Amino acid sequence: MLSRPLFLVFLFFSHNLYAYEAPLEIIEYMDNTKIIAFIDEADMNKTKDWQPTDGVPPLTINGALKAIKKQASAYPELEDTVLSEIELKPIPRHEQHWHYIVKMKSKHNTKSQTHYVIVLMDGKVYPGLKEPEMLK
Repeated sequence: MLSRPLFLVFLFFSHNLYAYEAPLEIIEYMDNTKIIAFIDEADMNKTKDWQPTDGVPPLTINGALKAIKKQASAYPELEDTVLSEIELKPIPRHEQHWHYIVKMKSKHNTKSQTHYVIVLMDGKVYPGLKEPEMLK
């Protein structure tokens, strides 16, 4: 008697369990430093397909820097930083979608920690994690 309602409840919860979508892991290298970022695949799919032969990218370097500045409140460590380096690369295994890898440093402290940021072509910003160096 209870098996039918119990089966329906189980079916409902199992559907929600399988609905979880793991983020897309991006592994990039900048200046021999391994940078890892986790982005939502749905956010990546919202960006326009683009190739360098298509002309100007959908988001310029200036647009990427404005997006970082706009979202600096969500990442307080980026508030007092300036651009150190920027690269434009395709997203691995999704070559129609491109992103910027941005290296930021503090304005005032020369020995400050370096921060890495991934910016998608629609201006969505994700923090990049620097992989720690191996102990020798």
